[in-house]
Amino acid sequence: MTMKRKLMAPVTVVLTVAALLVAPSVQASSGGPSVRLDGSNGSFFPYSPNCGTEWCYGTTWFGGSLNMGTVYRVKPDGTSYSVVGNFEGANGLQPSQAPAISPDGKSLYGTTSQGGDAGSGAIYMADTTTGTITSLASFTGPNGSTPQAPPIIVGEQLFGVAGQGGKSSRGVVWTLPRSGGEIKVLHSFVGGKKDVATPFGALTLNPHDGMLYGMAFAQAAEGLGGIFRINPKTGSYKLMASFTAATGGVPQTGALVVGPDKALYGNSWALGKNNGGSVFRYNPKTNQIEPVFFYAPTTGTQPYSGVAFSPSGEWIYSLTWRGGEFGGGTLLAIKADGSDYRILQQFGPKTGLNNTAAPTITPDGKRLIYTQNGGKYPLGVLYSMRIPASVR
Repeated sequence: MTMKRKLMAPVTVVLTVAALLVAPSVQASSGGPSVRLDGSNGSFFPYSPNCGTEWCYGTTWFGGSLNMGTVYRVKPDGTSYSVVGNFEGANGLQPSQAPAISPDGKSLYGTTSQGGDAGSGAIYMADTTTGTITSLASFTGPNGSTPQAPPIIVGEQLFGVAGQGGKSSRGVVWTLPRSGGEIKVLHSFVGGKKDVATPFGALTLNPHDGMLYGMAFAQAAEGLGGIFRINPKTGSYKLMASFTAATGGVPQTGALVVGPDKALYGNSWALGKNNGGSVFRYNPKTNQIEPVFFYAPTTGTQPYSGVAFSPSGEWIYSLTWRGGEFGGGTLLAIKADGSDYRILQQFGPKTGLNNTAAPTITPDGKRLIYTQNGGKYPLGVLYSMRIPASVR
C-alpha cells in the first residue's frame, strides 16, 4: 500500500494558561496545552476524557485532596477545567480511563485499579452535580482484579472487564446493575490457544448486531491476543478472531470503534509490517482481521489506545506512544482506507510525550480533545485542537 506523507499547516490549539499562542515549532504542531496539571488539580493524565453535550469528563491517576486521583470536567474547547470529585481509597484509588456518562449526564460510571474493600479496585458512580464519588462494588480477586477500563452502559446494566483475577487469574468480563450490588462474572479468561487473557480496553456495543466486543492483549492462537464477543442479554462468550504478526497484535488499553462500513476498527501496539503496530479492521461477519495502516518511526509507532473516526467517516484519528520527529509520539489523521495520512502534531518533552490515550471528538465534530504525559511540571497536559477542515 503506497502512502503519501503530508504535513498539515499549523492548527489552532486553545491555550488557557498563557496570554499568547506559542508559535508552532514543527510544521503541524500548534500552541500549548489547554490545561497543565500541578498536583492540586490532579496529577498524571493517562487517558483522554469522554464528552457529553456540555462537558467532557475524565480522571487523573494521582493528585486531589489525598493524592489518590480525581474526576475532572472541562469544556470541549479546553476551558473551565475543574475537579468534580476526589478518590479517597474506600471509593477507589487510581481511576481507570475516563468514566462512562449516563444518558441524562447526571452520573458518571467508572472503575479504579486499586482501592475499594479489598484493595483490588472498585466500580464507582460520581454525581456530576455534587461531586460525590460512591463505590458501587469492589473487586476481590475471584470476581476480577485491577481493572484498567471503564464500563459501558447498556440500559440499567454496566458491563466491563478486569485484567486480572477470575478463576485462572487472567481477567474477567463482568456485569453490575447501575444501582450497585454484587459483581457477576460472565467469563473468566483462561488463555491458551483457544482463549485470550488480560483485557485492558473497554467493551464496545455494536449497534448492528447488539453484541459487545472487546480485545485482550495476550494468548489466543499466536499468543498476540484477540477479539472476543459477549451477548449482553445471555452473557454468552465467544472468541472471534486472533491477531497475527502480519496484522499487528498485542492491543493495549484501546477499545474497538464501529466504522461507517459496520466493521470494527482499532489499534494494535506491536508487530505488523514496520514492527510498530497497525490500524486494523475487523469484520464481524467474516471474523477476519485485516491491517489498514502500518505505523512507522516517521509516523509514530506503538499506539497505546484506540482510534476515533472523523464526522465524515473518511479519516481516522490516532495518537502514538513514540516515534515522530521528537521521539515522543504523534497525532495522526489517517485515511480510512489507509492510503494517505497527515501528521497533525508531534510531541516531545516540552509538549508532553508517550501518549497512552485515544483522541476524543467533541460533540460538534470540530475538535479533538486528548491528554499527554509530561509537560511543564511535568504532571500531565490536556489539549483541545481544532480539526483542520481538510481532515474532517
